[in-house]
Amino acid sequence: MAIKKSSGSGIPFGNTAGRPANPGTGQLYSNGEAQRLELYTAAGNWENIVQEVPGVSSITGTYFESTNSGTITIYGTNFVSGAYATAIGSNGVQVNAQSTVYNSLVQLTATFTGLSNAHEPYDIKVTNPSNLFGLIPDALYINAIPVWTTASGSLGTFYEQVSISVSATATDSDSTISYELASGSTLPSGVSLNSSTGLISGTLPPITSSTTYNFTINASDGVNPAVPRSFSLSAIAGSQVSGTGTLITSDPTYFYRVFTSGGTFSTIGDPLNVEAVILGGGGSGGSSFGGGGGSGALVVASTRSLNSGSYSIVVGDGGARSAQADSVRGSSGSNSSAFGITALGGGGGGAYNSFPAGLNGGSGGGSGSSETAGTHLGGETTQQSQAGTTVYANRGGNSFGGSPYLSSGGGGTGTAGQNITSGNAGGNGGNGTNAISSWITAISSVMPSNWQTATSSGYIGGGGGGCGYNNPTTAGAGGLGGAANGVVGNSSTPGINSVDHTGSGGGGGGYPAGGGGAGGKGLVIVRYPKTLTTNV
Repeated sequence: MAIKKSSGSGIPFGNTAGRPANPGTGQLYSNGEAQRLELYTAAGNWENIVQEVPGVSSITGTYFESTNSGTITIYGTNFVSGAYATAIGSNGVQVNAQSTVYNSLVQLTATFTGLSNAHEPYDIKVTNPSNLFGLIPDALYINAIPVWTTASGSLGTFYEQVSISVSATATDSDSTISYELASGSTLPSGVSLNSSTGLISGTLPPITSSTTYNFTINASDGVNPAVPRSFSLSAIAGSQVSGTGTLITSDPTYFYRVFTSGGTFSTIGDPLNVEAVILGGGGSGGSSFGGGGGSGALVVASTRSLNSGSYSIVVGDGGARSAQADSVRGSSGSNSSAFGITALGGGGGGAYNSFPAGLNGGSGGGSGSSETAGTHLGGETTQQSQAGTTVYANRGGNSFGGSPYLSSGGGGTGTAGQNITSGNAGGNGGNGTNAISSWITAISSVMPSNWQTATSSGYIGGGGGGCGYNNPTTAGAGGLGGAANGVVGNSSTPGINSVDHTGSGGGGGGYPAGGGGAGGKGLVIVRYPKTLTTNV
């Protein structure tokens, strides 16, 4: 078959099977079947004169921000020797690879430098020597190094033996960060570093002097070299105290906190040694020839070691004034408590005829009068001792039945209420105790003036006085330490209220409608050494 030519001197053409049988090197042929112009080479091959467009399908490899370089492998089709790779940033700037190695028709290896993560992601372009090119968009990201967001230096100052939770963190736009202590660095005993989050937590150890712990943490993305940063934690030896109550700092040895109402006492750091005075609310007096109210119990707690925490303080109310009506027994005071120790409120005083017996309580209430012959009992003290405490509480006085109608005094923290067996005078309330006179002196400046007057002799927690018979007979006197006197009978005069925050009993009221006096509110005092202690 004759070889066709495009013209008398043109290039032969036809299908693949129609190529010249004995072509010479450099012979041209127009292959209509392959739709290309071919050249017969010295290697004995018909090759496409015009190179095919390269295609880029994928890449592997990493560009490291830490070294500002990276080698990637490019996969695709129609790569030829002499092809070169280019990275095109989001800003449109093209950066040619420092080197491009032709591996095969489908693979190149390119090394880049000078790329910035500010312009990622990068398109990767492959250009053949024919200037035909292929491109894969948004293919290359810069592997950024971790960037610390927590400033170097102190992560905080804390008291010893407290739980801490602070973080040292870094960010990375394209990797998960892990954290570890640098070689040679240590954290305080009991404190650890979370390798996933950078959280530093645990309980600081006991120390004898304030200490600063220095350490270095490495943030790593697992690809770039770890990025170190230095930090510190400071621990203060001793305790820090906060909470409610009135703080007194004038004593050379102790801090005092005075609670006249409920609140909290909080400490962190080293276990804190505290002592406490806990006084329950006093009971009120009875009405109608009423007995005096008993004082709240006084409980003195010797040294207790408090671990870090917040402790509830309860201050008991005094018993409310009894109603101005015939034969109404006084009400008991409320309990006070602190650090697991409870001081009971005082018992209410007895009333005429129907309810002559005094109520039990911290200190018992005094008995009221009665037309019924025989002994009418004052209230007992039901305060229980606890380990490491001293209790001050007493029973109320007894009275006899029949005219003249006399009532007895309420018990005080120091002595029992006076028993009445004859005569016309009401029973005196028991005296308070002066066992905490140094505490009273220490806190006096922050207390009301009537409290200062009532406790000026160093006593606190007296029992209320009982009601006398008739004018001009004598009413029972309130015991030392803030208690109220009773009144005389046949006058309907209310009993006298005791002084608040002395825990004292109220006075007995007159006949027939003299309500009993209110008991005094309780009190809680906490003291602790100034050495190695601060207050906030």
